[in-house]
Amino acid sequence: MGICCSLVFLALPCTLVAQVKANQKNIRSPREFVEEFYRWYVPQALSDKTITASDIAIKYRSSDLSPQLFWLLREDSEAQARCAELIGIDFDPFLASQDPAERYIVGEVSRKDRSYWAKIYSVQSGNRSERPDLIVEFQEENRHWFFVNFYYAGNSDLLTILKSPRPECTVPRSSKDH
Repeated sequence: MGICCSLVFLALPCTLVAQVKANQKNIRSPREFVEEFYRWYVPQALSDKTITASDIAIKYRSSDLSPQLFWLLREDSEAQARCAELIGIDFDPFLASQDPAERYIVGEVSRKDRSYWAKIYSVQSGNRSERPDLIVEFQEENRHWFFVNFYYAGNSDLLTILKSPRPECTVPRSSKDH
């Protein structure tokens, strides 16, 4: 019995060290957060799946989105799923494109108040776009990073687009369409 207790007490510090290292691994820099998301997301956008890449992100990466952004994206997706005509957003909200580039890179990352901002550039045929395709706003709270908004050329942004009234669905999707 004494040997078992001694082994438990010897193993406990090792377990604690492993937990601390695991927690430190989860703490990412602002750049690492954005780069990791785009490394995961771009292949989703380039695949020929029947589900949109943004719907995949809503399903599998909801924790990477602020609660407001998550609910508005999900609401838009669900409304579109019930309608045979286009009533939701008609572009990829995370790439600012209907036709994704072969890859995307994170440019300058800056901080203002509580938010961080990262410029996202598309890369096509090995050439980076001259201007950012979009700028992402994100924050960290309790060691957790999440996107707050996505800003596009022409002074539009995802939250404003999603909060805008959408057209009424005049052609509901039939149950056979699902």
